[in-house]
Amino acid sequence: MTPEPSPSRKTLQAGLWTVGARLGAKIIDFLALLLLARFLGPADFGLVAMAMTAVFIVEAILELPLSAALVRINEPTRRMFHTAFTLGILRGLAIAALLGGLAVPMAHLYSEDKLIPLVCALAFAPILRGLFSPRMVIFAKRMDFRREAIMELTGKIMALSAAIWIAVATESYWAIVIATVGGPAVMLILSYMMAPMRPGFTLKDWPVFADMVSWNMLAQIFSAINWQIDRILLPRFVDISTFGRYATANDLSALPYQAIAAPIARPLLVAFSDAHQNGTLKETYLKSSQALVWIMAPVFAFMGVMALPVIRLLLGEDWVAAAPVLSALAWISLIALPVIPMAPLAMSLNRTRLVALRTFIEFIIRFPLTIGGVMAFGIAGALAAKAVASIAILFSSFSAVRLMTALSLRVQLKTLVRPLILLLPGTTILYLMLPFINSTSSIPLLGVLIFGAGIAYLCLSVLFSCLIWLVLGKPAGLEEDIMIKALNIVKPWLSAQNRK
Repeated sequence: MTPEPSPSRKTLQAGLWTVGARLGAKIIDFLALLLLARFLGPADFGLVAMAMTAVFIVEAILELPLSAALVRINEPTRRMFHTAFTLGILRGLAIAALLGGLAVPMAHLYSEDKLIPLVCALAFAPILRGLFSPRMVIFAKRMDFRREAIMELTGKIMALSAAIWIAVATESYWAIVIATVGGPAVMLILSYMMAPMRPGFTLKDWPVFADMVSWNMLAQIFSAINWQIDRILLPRFVDISTFGRYATANDLSALPYQAIAAPIARPLLVAFSDAHQNGTLKETYLKSSQALVWIMAPVFAFMGVMALPVIRLLLGEDWVAAAPVLSALAWISLIALPVIPMAPLAMSLNRTRLVALRTFIEFIIRFPLTIGGVMAFGIAGALAAKAVASIAILFSSFSAVRLMTALSLRVQLKTLVRPLILLLPGTTILYLMLPFINSTSSIPLLGVLIFGAGIAYLCLSVLFSCLIWLVLGKPAGLEEDIMIKALNIVKPWLSAQNRK
């Protein structure tokens, strides 16, 4: 009989599916950005970014963690699914009403009449995302995320195809709208094909969702303002092309988080719930925190060092002014990496109020700093405010984790020393190569050099990581899980070679 995989191994496998799917989706988004940037200018991206600001805020405020609530239930009933479906319908109606009401005031605020149809059209994206089949949670409870991966990638590919066709035919910013709305529309259809469900309308099982939804909504209100306050203010103090470059750099810097950290949250929620029951919550949290830093820190470090050549290669000379912004955002993103698992930990323990408290602390620090910074220094002020707020997030999250798990600040920091040390050799090599890469005028040669630098950086980081792991006596962690996984893949091939 095949032995049951360990909880950490099941979490790793589930994480590979979710991260792989989201990574594939973000690669498609990245390709869409590159292709659309060739047909559209910074002003077009700035206009859509202005409209998306309202969409992001409203969607975040009305985000309902319905799947997270259902994951905690051993056997969700049909009535629970119908309640989740009804809540999704009500959320969609609320989004439509709020964004419809905001469209005209936004057009007057920014003196852009084009924002009215843009905001109304983009509103369909969050509405559709909230109507996916609630029964998809059945697969999540089994740590089976293959269907979600297929669903997301299919939606992205079809939306990208339509967007490129619109961009080539019209060279209009409506291509970005098609790319934004088309994916959720396809995914909605596929969700009901994979997890069929006859719609039912009821709120009888509202108590199942009440506590998590109420605290999550409070947290999301502050989070929405924290995430978007710079985008709200900057169009009033910089021209639309400058804002377009800032918004695009912001989107690029967020890709690693959206591709890796965001999708891993659902497997972590299940893993933390299981670990809490099994008495291994502390070890599971520390391992997940260390793993996220181990994986993501090198990505942000590479982006921080290589921002200018990457922008030149991918977006062209018109976007070079976005490089310093991208570099600063990448380094700022490193600060909050260690505590990404804090939110799924709080949800698994039904202590979502701690997430709300964390976002409130960020709000009272970031809101006034961003207003003053943007008014006095523009983009530089917005970046400084974000850096200070990220430090606040880091330490407030450490405190929340200590309350939930009794893990001291020293223990949490000690776990992160190894993955952070691993950044030093690869980052040093990148800085040494940077002057030569920046002096290259040939775009094809620039691409070759960036690719070569990336390969050298990756190989050096992996080699140094393995050496440190061996020197320290093969401690438990992500390296151990990856080594076991690699050996399981290689063993059949080695056995076949021996038989020959």
